[in-house]
Amino acid sequence: MIRGHAPKNNLLPSYLDINPFKHLSEAKSRWEHLISHPAWYLTVIPEVQSFLGEIEHQSRATRTACKRELYNFFEFHLSAGDFALGRGTREFDAERLPIDTVVIHHTSNPKGLSTVRLSAIELVRLYGPYFANPSPQDRSLKGKRIFSGHERDGKQVFWPYHWLIRNNGQAERLLLDSEIGWHAGNWNINCQSVGLAFDDDLEFREPSNDALDAAAQIVRRNYPSVPIERVVGHREVNGKTSCPSKLFLASTRGKGWKGDLIHAIERIRNVR
Repeated sequence: MIRGHAPKNNLLPSYLDINPFKHLSEAKSRWEHLISHPAWYLTVIPEVQSFLGEIEHQSRATRTACKRELYNFFEFHLSAGDFALGRGTREFDAERLPIDTVVIHHTSNPKGLSTVRLSAIELVRLYGPYFANPSPQDRSLKGKRIFSGHERDGKQVFWPYHWLIRNNGQAERLLLDSEIGWHAGNWNINCQSVGLAFDDDLEFREPSNDALDAAAQIVRRNYPSVPIERVVGHREVNGKTSCPSKLFLASTRGKGWKGDLIHAIERIRNVR
């Protein structure tokens, strides 16, 4: 599924002249009355996108605090079951293909991201925008209740990844291999790949050795038929992102940490 992007609207005033926390508080009060409506995202998602765009001029600390408060809202209401979600007739996972690619990501969030919060974030970043502005073949989805087709413990989840790798080397299974994750920004690649995400913001740093080893173990033990050249970073299949890191392909010491990951995978494969 190629991510859709809802058009910006002009409902929100410029944040250059408004305290972003005050304005977010006002927006959340408005959203609370909308999220129970089937097409809530047609109004809410453009406002969220406008908010995120407008706070870019703020300091990093302010941006981080604003995003934390924003996602708190969605996490709370998703956990409480307040969103109007659906059970669509479109079976996305029916298009699953044999896995021949592993795509490496980072969450671009502080370490310790809970799976509940990840689900809420991706409802806002992935599913909401796509249902608001779907690809031509899915145009009938617009205005319908959002659904992912993926459930855990009776609740829908909106995880894009199959694995989440913690800094201490702990690996958590998210999506099943039979489920398609919306992680690559390219539907064809989504259908034939799995997504592995490091639980951290790695934009300008490398993952821990424990995390790298855990990722290598997952690739080796779960996807032994995937060729080493098909273990790629998100940025290698989608030129619009630097994920999983600006240092993935190159760093001050030469090659980036992709080389370390590949070396770890090959080392495990050579162990008998």
